[in-house]
Amino acid sequence: MIEKPISRRYLTQDDRIEIADGLARNEPVTAIAARIGKSVQTVYREMARNRKPDGRYQP
Repeated sequence: MIEKPISRRYLTQDDRIEIADGLARNEPVTAIAARIGKSVQTVYREMARNRKPDGRYQP
């Protein structure tokens, strides 16, 4: 069976790790979004969906 590649519209695990690393370095979300080639809104939605109860982002 041939698997279809994941669409570029979805974040990869590497994108999620880059978001976490950028947040740990206190980088602006705009800089993180530009680096991974996604919109700022996409990064904010990802952060909102994957926050721990203490507020930290969990990739």
